[in-house]
Amino acid sequence: MDKHNLIAVIRVLSTVESFLSDFVLSNKWTYRLGRHLLFWTLCVFFFVMIYGSFRDYGYQIRNTYFEAIIFLPAHMFLSYSIIYFLFPRYLFTGKYLHLVFGIFIFILLTACLSWLISRWLIIPYRESVGWNTPSKIFFFGFLAGLRGSNTVAGFVAAIKLVKYWYFKKEENSKLEKEKLKSELAVLKGQVHPHFLFNTLNNLYALILQQSKDAPEMVLKLSALLRYVLTECQQGMIGLTKELAILNHYISLEHMRFGDRLDLSFHVEGKLDQKTIAPLLLLPLVENSFKHGANEMLEKAWICISISVTGDQMKFKIINGKPCNQPPGMKFSSGIGLQNLRKRLALIYPDKHNLRITDGEENFTANLTIKIDE
Repeated sequence: MDKHNLIAVIRVLSTVESFLSDFVLSNKWTYRLGRHLLFWTLCVFFFVMIYGSFRDYGYQIRNTYFEAIIFLPAHMFLSYSIIYFLFPRYLFTGKYLHLVFGIFIFILLTACLSWLISRWLIIPYRESVGWNTPSKIFFFGFLAGLRGSNTVAGFVAAIKLVKYWYFKKEENSKLEKEKLKSELAVLKGQVHPHFLFNTLNNLYALILQQSKDAPEMVLKLSALLRYVLTECQQGMIGLTKELAILNHYISLEHMRFGDRLDLSFHVEGKLDQKTIAPLLLLPLVENSFKHGANEMLEKAWICISISVTGDQMKFKIINGKPCNQPPGMKFSSGIGLQNLRKRLALIYPDKHNLRITDGEENFTANLTIKIDE
């Protein structure tokens, strides 16, 4: 099969799948009417195949259609009473005792209706053509009505419950997605001011020192603001852009520390076409400067390495810390890292691994993420 024929087959299959999905699930009256007509047609066919095969009763296939159609009102009465009256009023509202009682009453009414149909329509018809007739005794006719109507109504109720479960699942999935979007918006809103306030503080310190680097810092800060306020509104961002902004932030911090900071920043791997959630790596870098380099009286040091292999990105950052500071005091308890853990759980469930080690002399963070193109 050549490419054009394959595309044509795929389009046909897609169209058929779309039609079947609409036919089964759509609430448009045309599809609903078609579903009901198809179901009751198959129901008649089912009873014809079952009862028309009993030769000892003298039945004939062409005549059992008549009886199957005559009994349809009883089947419809019980089926529609359950799915359109009892289910909405009692099942979907949690009134289960009322539901059981209602089903019991409607089953009795349907059995009586089936006996009346048999007594006033089926028996006279069979007598007119010379066939064996069912018992005219109410008890036996009542039992026969219970058997037939319950079979059809049970099947109809099962279909209704499956559809209800499906739509409920879809609704819950939609609500979960909306909740996820809201939570991510809140978390992202926490990242932005937290990051900007720290950067403005750094700029303020340089201005007080009348540093010649202040104008350059303003330009880099402008680029960061543009990134945060515009491009970060997307759900995902190019990995190259994210690393460029990360490099901007590191440059800003490097200006502030000058020769007091020994910084290593290494990136390797194929970055093109890779995407990542915006401002995801920044909290780890910011944490290293804020709680590591800022508090070291001697020369501070930070080592950052990023590698991309296939669909996996590994980010590792190590920074020194004051010798007299015990492990676990500040490094893993800030809002930045708490926010990061929540965002990773929401955006990359089962696709990430964040391991933080707070030792006596250094702080290490290892983040592995399965990223997309």
